Amino acid sequence: MTKMKFNAADLDQDHYIRRAKEEASQIYSKDSTRRSRQYVDILQTTLYGHAPEVYLIDKCGFTDDDRPYKDVIDTNGNYVEVKATEGDYYVPYVLKRANEAKQITWKKYPDILYIFIGDKQTADYELNGVYEWNGTQFVVQN
Repeated sequence: MTKMKFNAADLDQDHYIRRAKEEASQIYSKDSTRRSRQYVDILQTTLYGHAPEVYLIDKCGFTDDDRPYKDVIDTNGNYVEVKATEGDYYVPYVLKRANEAKQITWKKYPDILYIFIGDKQTADYELNGVYEWNGTQFVVQN
């Protein structure tokens, strides 16, 4: 896989902001997902996480997964979970949480996971790795 690097400012801003607002509104509408957070905080977090998803849709030919709280579908028709985190040092924690989520069958967590490192100050993102479920845990593929 080629190196994926981008800045959120280079995305289609209408698509990016509309998509994040839709999910932020869904999250805010339920006490269980809102968890005492203000809408603006949810939107900020959602924008941060949606940047890599919109990049994959707009620049790599992926499609949006329209199911609630799901991410994208790759060019081979596989469901993909996309995570953004602040640094390489958080990747083990992201993988731990993904491994735990995959064990909960009703969540229908995908077998493919993309992890991007995103700088919240500059809005620069870079792909950390593509991971696949091996039946026990997510393992790096690239």
